Amino acid sequence: MTFHALGVDVGSTNTKVALLALGEDGTPREVSLRSVPTRANVPELVRVLQDLVRQVLQAGGVAPDVVGIASMAETGVPLDSHDEPLSPLLRWDGHRDSSDVDALVARFGASELFAATGVPATAKAPLATWHRLRRTQPTVFGRMARWAGASELVCLALTGELVTDHTLAGRSMAYRLPAAGGTPAAEFDAGLLAAVGLDPSQLPAVAAPGAAAGSVTADAAARTGLRAGTPVVVAGHDHAVGAWAAGVRRPGDVADSLGTAEALVRVVGAGAHASAVDREAVRAAGMSLGRTVTGEHESLIAGMAGAGSLIRWWFDSLLGGADPEAVFAGVDELGPGPGDVLVLPYPSGRQSPAPDASARLRILDAQGRPLYPASRSRADLTRGVLEGLCLQLRWMDAEQRRLCRTAAAHVTGALRVLGGIGAANRTWLDIKARVMPAPLVLTTATQPVASGAALLAAVRLGLAHTDAVLPHVGPAHGPAGGRDYDDAYRTFVSAAVDDPK
Repeated sequence: MTFHALGVDVGSTNTKVALLALGEDGTPREVSLRSVPTRANVPELVRVLQDLVRQVLQAGGVAPDVVGIASMAETGVPLDSHDEPLSPLLRWDGHRDSSDVDALVARFGASELFAATGVPATAKAPLATWHRLRRTQPTVFGRMARWAGASELVCLALTGELVTDHTLAGRSMAYRLPAAGGTPAAEFDAGLLAAVGLDPSQLPAVAAPGAAAGSVTADAAARTGLRAGTPVVVAGHDHAVGAWAAGVRRPGDVADSLGTAEALVRVVGAGAHASAVDREAVRAAGMSLGRTVTGEHESLIAGMAGAGSLIRWWFDSLLGGADPEAVFAGVDELGPGPGDVLVLPYPSGRQSPAPDASARLRILDAQGRPLYPASRSRADLTRGVLEGLCLQLRWMDAEQRRLCRTAAAHVTGALRVLGGIGAANRTWLDIKARVMPAPLVLTTATQPVASGAALLAAVRLGLAHTDAVLPHVGPAHGPAGGRDYDDAYRTFVSAAVDDPK
């Protein structure tokens, strides 16, 4: 018997919907896909999503047995007492003012906040957003009855219930990370919320790992083509969902989740009474600590804000709108690297390792000295950007390995690369295979997070085997296992750490 699952992914750049078929052999297959730019206007976002779901179902010719929802974290909106939005989406990447997070750090302490939540104290954390909203828009804050993140908005539109999951709640800096071996909490933390004038009743309920959030209402069914009563699961944070769907589920497994931003997600083994990593060392490295979507293991996440977004900026601004296909073809013609252009890929600071909000994009030569861009071709410069992004990923990987204390976390297994933008750009993928010391396994799903949300929802309802993963190819390895880039890597890290500003 074949089951079908629908997945939704509200991303920073695009909102995606995927219909997945789950055959008797257990292999998931993408049947129908749609993607549109993510709207900031909340009613428009909901309307466009409803239309998108209807289009996907019409193209697939079947209604799903379950719906799964994933999204970017930290983005959300205040709702009034009638669940009407009081503002456009307040995005995770829209904050530059650190005064609110500084006030929270002054109250709680940076180390103490991280020890409690696993989240670095940054301006994008929702706890800082609520502090900012209260300070700068007191009228809006006073009218806010509830807060909904991106996934929760979709869940509310489909089920009438405001529900999240622990991987999304865990990005808020207002949700306590459970002790090793403990169960994720069912609600946000009252003590942390009190610092910004909120209480847990104003935040979404946190569904237990494995639980559904609700079912499709008759009104939502009429607007989308879904069947009324279809179970809906909030699958979780996009990077966590994509990693799980790619097969990253056991200590030592690691995924490269690439989109507007890039995240390296590593599953970390934990004992019954102690974390496998030193939380203060993780904080100092600018990384975060959470749980996998099943709640079973700890998850170490290193992030890079400028990945797909940096490539878009590079072509639109520095290369003056040059044709990407032609430029990438030129990079391919250069042959294997490393090249003689070194780019530090920090358009607006570095999250990890060695976090530095003042770090900026710099173009250097192979020795780490400043380079005048006009002295190099577009292909040379673009290869430098791609190599810089891959060297940054290698640095994050090396630091994660250093932070992990368990033997399982030190295993040099394959790096599972999620599809989408990273897989479509073969030039980028080929460079990554040469730069990284571990072989790559490529998840070939066109929309790995939306399809991953569908797969996770199906597994939770018993419609797919617990070992089911999205289709993939590999492992494949660069010819020298990263050794060709050893010198470039050392120069890159040295230049990044010794940035003269």
